[in-house]
Amino acid sequence: MTLHERFESKFFVHPITDCWLWIGSDNYRYGTFWMDKPLKAHRVAWTIYRGEIPNGLHVLHTCDTPLCVNPSHLFLGTHRDNMRDMFSKGRRDTARGFRNGNAKLTDLQVHEIRSSVGSQRKIAARFKISQTTVGVIKRRKNWKHI
Repeated sequence: MTLHERFESKFFVHPITDCWLWIGSDNYRYGTFWMDKPLKAHRVAWTIYRGEIPNGLHVLHTCDTPLCVNPSHLFLGTHRDNMRDMFSKGRRDTARGFRNGNAKLTDLQVHEIRSSVGSQRKIAARFKISQTTVGVIKRRKNWKHI
């Protein structure tokens, strides 16, 4: 099986959006394609269908669908271009604290952690979080809004 065939066996075409949705493995919302090491699938798509990616450039999505690998939905840009695109389309996740879908704690639990005495290891075990998370909460690196 050629690289091209292997790649094309890992996505399906969405009938409405025409996104080529990655169904291979994914990592942090983006598709992952293995070629000696894990690579972001949308970057591999660009390379297969459009050519090399110049140093310092990112492969961005016009469709705002991280799992899309359709080369007609991709464009090259700098990190700054990506941030501008994100803000202009209102994609910046501003949900803080327990409103963030990834939150494992409530505001009350954060207050308890900050006022808790004892080892970070014991506090972490009590709240079923990592010792590192306890440390960043106590140093106000996370949950800054509280």
